[in-house]
Amino acid sequence: MGEFVGVDPANLRELTHRLQALHDMLAKNSPIMQQKMQKWGSDVSFAVLPRLIDEALNDARDMDARTSRAYELAHEKGWDPLAGAPGKDMPFCAVPQRAPIVRLDWDATGQSGYQAHQDAAELSKILSGTDPATVMATYGRDKGAIRTLLAPLAERLRSHLNDKEYLGVFWQSVGPLAAHLAKTLHDNGSATDPVLTKKDTAILAAFGAALAAATRLRTVSGNGKAGEPLISDSVKSALKSGDPWSIGMLLKYGPHGTAWDTDFLTDVTRLMLDARQAGKIDWPSSHQQLVTDMDVNHHQRALAEFDAMGAVLDRAAENGVAARHVLGNPTTGLVYTRMLVNDSWHTPGYDPAAYFSKYVDATSRRADPDYLPDPGKIDLSSHAAAFLQAAVSADRGTTLDAKESAWSVVNIVQSTSEFSKVHPDIVLPHEIRKALIFTADRYLPDFAASVNHDFTSAAMQKANNPSNPWTPITKASELEAFFNQALQDPKEFGAFQGTMDGRISIAVAATIKDPSDENYLVEMGSLYGLIERLKGQRHFAAEQLADEEAARRQTALSIITGGFGALSFNKALGIGTVSQVIVALATPPASGMFDTGHALQALRDNADAFRAQVLHVEVPVIQGLITAGAVLPPANASWIRHGVVTPDAALADWISQHADTEYSRKTLTEWIRDAQNAMRLQQ
Repeated sequence: MGEFVGVDPANLRELTHRLQALHDMLAKNSPIMQQKMQKWGSDVSFAVLPRLIDEALNDARDMDARTSRAYELAHEKGWDPLAGAPGKDMPFCAVPQRAPIVRLDWDATGQSGYQAHQDAAELSKILSGTDPATVMATYGRDKGAIRTLLAPLAERLRSHLNDKEYLGVFWQSVGPLAAHLAKTLHDNGSATDPVLTKKDTAILAAFGAALAAATRLRTVSGNGKAGEPLISDSVKSALKSGDPWSIGMLLKYGPHGTAWDTDFLTDVTRLMLDARQAGKIDWPSSHQQLVTDMDVNHHQRALAEFDAMGAVLDRAAENGVAARHVLGNPTTGLVYTRMLVNDSWHTPGYDPAAYFSKYVDATSRRADPDYLPDPGKIDLSSHAAAFLQAAVSADRGTTLDAKESAWSVVNIVQSTSEFSKVHPDIVLPHEIRKALIFTADRYLPDFAASVNHDFTSAAMQKANNPSNPWTPITKASELEAFFNQALQDPKEFGAFQGTMDGRISIAVAATIKDPSDENYLVEMGSLYGLIERLKGQRHFAAEQLADEEAARRQTALSIITGGFGALSFNKALGIGTVSQVIVALATPPASGMFDTGHALQALRDNADAFRAQVLHVEVPVIQGLITAGAVLPPANASWIRHGVVTPDAALADWISQHADTEYSRKTLTEWIRDAQNAMRLQQ
């Protein structure tokens, strides 16, 4: 304990304000000061300025803690801020009474941990109502008072985001209260308030930022190294036992997913998915009376805005690794993937028979752009889709992250297959299907390799060699059900087949360079057969097939002209590593020739010329041979520019002259024939 000193609370508060202003001024103006001094050639060193700014902030925090304790001691001595004394000039006019001098333990009250205890106690008083008489007498507690009381506390949280001592003590004390904060704010809203007001969301943003900062901090062990997480298991348990919707709002208004600890985000995502599956995430009620069907429609939009599960999925998707931890776990990942790959991602909707608009007839209601078809459900699948994409987006390789990404692919394929078998007549939401197509595009060579077997689904390393990258292996039957669900629209079929067309070049190069003698063209041909068979079962109309063909050509041209110019095989690759190169080209840059809204029209108008000049199979074959180093084009050849084959009459002559020339154990004619087989319908 330090020395006790007598202090005036009002003077301490003024000193606190001045220290805060000093810190704000230094933090705001120091970059400008340094820039100008350097511009003028000053030799003055500013190396100590960051330390001085931090010290100013610490001093302001310390003084804020002492001020809070000083006023608390004044209250204990009977001081009442609402009581007044008669004025000197106007004896019947009361003026606020100044707080008395109090004795303060100067050292103890200046510590961050002490301030955290004070703030936690204040939060408990506000949210728990442990002293309602004092709160009512001091503040006049009405429906909107809670957010007014919490605003100063939220501001103090923002000033302690890098204060380990403060955050550790605060969250150890307030975990259960914070886990109900959003619901408390909502329940104390007035009849005219939205689900959450701007003041409410500002408070939640401060608490979310403080929680995110705390999740990243670690205690210090005896040897000075980082120890256990600052957020202990007891704090996590308190959060887990709280209100799921409130937890979701902390993440929604908290910082970007990369600002959170990955393990914490993983735990919260699993917690929320479990709660959603068990029906424990309650949608917030409306403060306003819902009289007409339009009222309920607008409330459905409010529910979509304050979707707790979607908020958590967004943060985990932004983090990326957290999404892969959830779906890529070989033991539990499939359970959570099943929760994501379904058609339940929407607001609860409503029974239109329970509402009747006496002011607007049915015709004008349906003409209103805000009108939603009964039962008024709003699609929320974009959150789940972003999470699915993040789960399969790790860099290919031998790391744990790559392994979890591969397992995520396996689980997504299996979950989609299971959903399709249980619900054969239901199509998954568009956004989720886009995530499935993204997965197929990213892992195209692995899917091609899986088409011809149906005995297992797992993430593996080729030949069980730890130096080989992790790859997903899926059952052919599951893969077929996956594609049957993912590809619905003719343009989707076209774009995906265009991706396979463009990969012919890399399949040629891969077949040459992979020492395992694996024929990637044969594998691609098998996948072609699967996709063509599924497309044939849809019986698309001729007009739709024309659009599909245009999309196919556009995608292929984009890959051929935009993707392969940057690819270079300068040495033989290890077994299985060619897949990494192929996947690296999953989303190549679009060709500058087709970057306008007139692309499809241009393709339709020039379909025959386009097929003859660009997508004739010889072009991607020769591109692949050049890429692999098997073909060295003539010097100054007119048909190759910047490493990309551009067909012209000279190319046709060159092909005729070299048809029987052997390149990597096959003649040019044999390479072209293999590619043609891969691109044919293979039922």
